[in-house]
Amino acid sequence: MLINRTDISVLKELSFSTELVSIDKIPNSFKSDFDKFFFGKTLVKENNSLFAYPHDIKNWVRYVFFTYND
Repeated sequence: MLINRTDISVLKELSFSTELVSIDKIPNSFKSDFDKFFFGKTLVKENNSLFAYPHDIKNWVRYVFFTYND
């Protein structure tokens, strides 16, 4: 998987979000990790777009950093 600096900065920005996070903001390099982590979790649908709760996004970003930190 190719991860660039922009993807990391987007994850950092998402981890500080206080509002619903659009699934479209997730970097493509982390889509499979996102799908695995959010399988069975509640997503919100508004205006034909999916959103995740900020608390879940924060936990997912921690999971990603711990997974790829090793």
